Amino acid sequence: CKFFSTARCDIIRIEKVIKSIELTFGNRKDEKMCAKRDKKPGFDSEFDGITLKIKLRGEIDHHTAAVVRVNIDELIRSRVPRILSLDMSAVDFMDSSGLGLIMGRYSLMQSTGGEMYVLDPSPATEKIMNLAGMERMVKIKRSRAANIALEKQNLNAAGEQKKRTMRHRTSERETVMSKKDTFHQNSVGSDQRRDEK
Repeated sequence: CKFFSTARCDIIRIEKVIKSIELTFGNRKDEKMCAKRDKKPGFDSEFDGITLKIKLRGEIDHHTAAVVRVNIDELIRSRVPRILSLDMSAVDFMDSSGLGLIMGRYSLMQSTGGEMYVLDPSPATEKIMNLAGMERMVKIKRSRAANIALEKQNLNAAGEQKKRTMRHRTSERETVMSKKDTFHQNSVGSDQRRDEK
């Protein structure tokens, strides 16, 4: 990596992570994911002269990523946007091919002097991106609606944690009280035995 720029080194590292993910997990999907196979992957696009907005939908796996990649690349080359927005809010499933799709578009935008960001990835998609270290290079943005939904989810999780903590504290208190009662009974019993002697 010492011969390449920092961005290129990051891309090389991410490509290695993608390959290791593929080797570790393969392209396995559980039956629930396979049952959703009838959804057609694809995207919708909108260009306002500056920003090319791509709304991806469906599943992004090795079967579909190549077709989507070619079509998005054609749009980027023909319209030459300054900003590429990949909206992933309607993506049901993404494997390492999706990571490759994102990184390839990032590289293409870098080569044209543009910027790119990913909008509203699902928690699972964002986790995969973070594991691959992509958050250092590719910006991840959330829409207002997604932020509200995420805050609500976090509040629910915090509420559940608080309930578990309260149950644990109550249980601890009951244990301490039980031990105090046992200690008290034992000390009263030993006092009574002493008095009897």
